Amino acid sequence: MSKEYPILGSPLKVNGVTLKNRMITTSMSPGLGYVTPDNRPTQRLANYLEERAAGQTAMIIQTIVPWKRNELEVSNPMIHALPSCYDETCIPDLKKYMVDPVHKHDGLICAQLYCVHDWKPSDELPESAYGPSDIAILKFMSGFKAMTIEQIHDFQKQYINGARVIKEAGFDAIEVMAGVGGIMSRFMAKATNNRTDEYGGSIENRARFACEVIAGVREALGPDFPIVVRWSPVDFIKSPAGEGLSIEEALQIAPMLEEAGADLHDLAVGWHETSEPLTTKVIEDCHWTWISQKIKTVAKKPVAQGYRNTDPTAMEQALQAGKVDVIAGLRYSIADPDLPRKVMEDRTCDMRKCIVCCRCLDDVVSQGKPMNYCGVNPHLGAELDHEMYPKAEKKKRVMVVGSGPAGINAAVCAVERGHEVDLYEAGPRLGGCVKMSSIFSPYHERYLDYMNNLVKSHPEIKVHLKTPVDASVVKAAKPDAVIVAIGGDVMTLDVPGVDNANVLQSHDLLEMLNGNTPHTKSAFNNFMWWGATNVVKMHYTPSFARWATTAMNWPVSREVAIIGGGLPGCELGHLCMETGRRATIIEEKKKIGYDVGGSDRFGLINGFKKAENIEMHALTKVTEITDKGVKAVQTDKEGNQTEIFVPAKTVAITLGFKPNHALAESLKGICDEVYLVGDADEPHRIADATKAGYVAACAI
Repeated sequence: MSKEYPILGSPLKVNGVTLKNRMITTSMSPGLGYVTPDNRPTQRLANYLEERAAGQTAMIIQTIVPWKRNELEVSNPMIHALPSCYDETCIPDLKKYMVDPVHKHDGLICAQLYCVHDWKPSDELPESAYGPSDIAILKFMSGFKAMTIEQIHDFQKQYINGARVIKEAGFDAIEVMAGVGGIMSRFMAKATNNRTDEYGGSIENRARFACEVIAGVREALGPDFPIVVRWSPVDFIKSPAGEGLSIEEALQIAPMLEEAGADLHDLAVGWHETSEPLTTKVIEDCHWTWISQKIKTVAKKPVAQGYRNTDPTAMEQALQAGKVDVIAGLRYSIADPDLPRKVMEDRTCDMRKCIVCCRCLDDVVSQGKPMNYCGVNPHLGAELDHEMYPKAEKKKRVMVVGSGPAGINAAVCAVERGHEVDLYEAGPRLGGCVKMSSIFSPYHERYLDYMNNLVKSHPEIKVHLKTPVDASVVKAAKPDAVIVAIGGDVMTLDVPGVDNANVLQSHDLLEMLNGNTPHTKSAFNNFMWWGATNVVKMHYTPSFARWATTAMNWPVSREVAIIGGGLPGCELGHLCMETGRRATIIEEKKKIGYDVGGSDRFGLINGFKKAENIEMHALTKVTEITDKGVKAVQTDKEGNQTEIFVPAKTVAITLGFKPNHALAESLKGICDEVYLVGDADEPHRIADATKAGYVAACAI
C-alpha cells in the first residue's frame, strides 16, 4: 500500500474486474510498425503493451477497428493503422500480440472500438466521414455524410459484432468511443446534429445513438463484462446549427449512459476540432477534473478523467478531493511505463514524468506518423524490437562528452549494457541546455531532476565536471568508443551593433550556468554577470532562476526586442508575456513559432496575439541594433518593404543552434568508434536528442 499516494495506488472494482490501482491509459493509434499494413498487430505492439502491463498499469485501453480495412486506405498517413476485429480470423493475432502480453503480468486490457470520424459501411465502400449531418466545424474537416436510419442500424450491428470478437479474443473490457468529435459525439451536440427524426432535437434523442450502442454491447457481452464509455461532456465547439455539448446537458446524459449499461465514465474534454488549448503546458495538471467533479454529482458509476494528468502528486490530490475516481491518461504512460509501479512503491524520485512537449501528439495525431519519439523515453518505435538495455557482446571503455539529454541517456544505456563509462561535462553541473530551458519551462525541470537522479543511481558512471574535452583529452583517455553530445553551435547575427551593451545573446545564460562569466562592452553588465555567475556557483535551481528573472529587470529589462521567432524566442516571449514585460518578436521567416510543435503553436501564438504586451513581426530582417532598439525591414505579402524601428532596452538574440561537428571531426584517427548525436549532429527537439543518445549507446 502506497503511503504517499494512498488512493492513487489503491484498487477499485469496475463491474466484473478489479483495477489494481487508479491509473488507466487512454487509447492512441501507435501507427505502422506497431500494426501491419493489412491491419494486424505486431510484436512491436506486443512489446509496447507488455512494458506497461509489467509496469502495473491498472487497465490498458487500445483502439481496434471493427471493420475490414483495405491496405490501400491505410497507406494514407491520416488514416491511422489499427488492428482489426471484424471476424474470427482476427482473434489469433489479437490474442497473441495484445491480450497475452498484458495477461502475462496480470494486467487488464480494454478494446476501444474505433469510431471517430470515419466509418466503412461495407467492404465495397471506402472509409469516409459520417455523422448525424453534413455539418463540419472546421472547413478542412468537411465531407461528412449524414447517416440514414438504415446506416445507423448497420453501424450498430457492425459495432456489436466487433464487441463479440474482442470478448472471444480474451479482452477484459470494452470502451465505447462516444467523444472527441467522433460519430456518436456528433449526434450528441446540437452544433453538428440538425436532424428532425428520433436521433435529433431533444437531449434524449441526441444521446439515443450512443445509448443504443451501449445497450446492444451489454446484451451481446453479458451483465458482468465491463463497459467503459469515452465521452466529452464539454466540447468547446459551436456552429450555425447551435452550441456544442455543455456541462448542463452532460449532467443529463451521464445517467442515460449508465442506464444503457456503462460501468465507467472515461471523460475527454473537447473535440479534435476544438480551438481551446486542452493538452498543452498552459493547462495545469489535473485542471480538467472540474468536469469529472461535476459528473460525479449525478453518476453512480466511477468516473475517470483524461488529458493533462502527468504528475502523481496532483493526481492524488484530485482523488482525495473527490473530483475523480480514476486517473486516465496516455502521456504519463508513454513517458514512463513503470509509473504505476513506482506510485505503488512510493518511488517518487525514480519517476520519469512527462514534460508535456506534445511530441507524441504532434507526430501521431497531427501528422499520422508512428509513435517513435517521446521527450523523455527513447524506448519507442524500432527500439521496442529489443529490450531496453541489450547486453553488450564485449565490454568497452566508453567516453560520453556532454551531459544533456543525449549524453545522459547515452551514458546510462552504455553502463546498463555492461560498458565502462566516463561522462564529461565542461560546466559545473549536469543537464546541458535543459539547465537553461528549465528556467522557461517548469516541466523541463522535471526532466533535469530525473536525469540528475538517473546519474546518481548509476554510480558506475564516472562523472568528470568542469572538464572541457578536445582531441588531446580523448587521446589521453584511450576510449574504445566516444559519443559526442556537446550540443549545437549558437547561431548569431552579423549586423552593426550586435555587440552593443544592450544585447543579450541566448548562450550568455547558459555560459553563466556553466560557471563562465559572459563579457560585454558594459562595465555594469560585466559586474552583474560576474556577480550572477558566482551566486549560481553556490546556489542554483531553475525555480530560483525563474524567480530571479521575474523579480529583476536584469539581464532582461522591461522592454525587450527578441530577434528570432523560433522555439527559443517564443519561450522568452512567453516569459516576457507572463512577467509583464513589453516584448516584440522579430523573425525573418513567414511564421513566428515555425519550429514549435503543432500542439503548442496554436495556443502559444494565439496567446501572443491576445496579449497587450507582445508584438510579432514575421518576414522582418534586422539591419542594425542601436542602444535604443532594433532597425529592420519588413516585407508584406505582396513583397513591399517597409523600414521599421522596434524600441528596446534589451535586445535578445535567440536564433537557436546549428550543427557542431568540430570535435567529432577532430577525433578521426584517434578513436575507431565515434558517434555524433543530438544538437551537435543536427539541432532538433528534445525528443530527438533523448533518442539519439540512447540509440548510439545501443550500437556500441
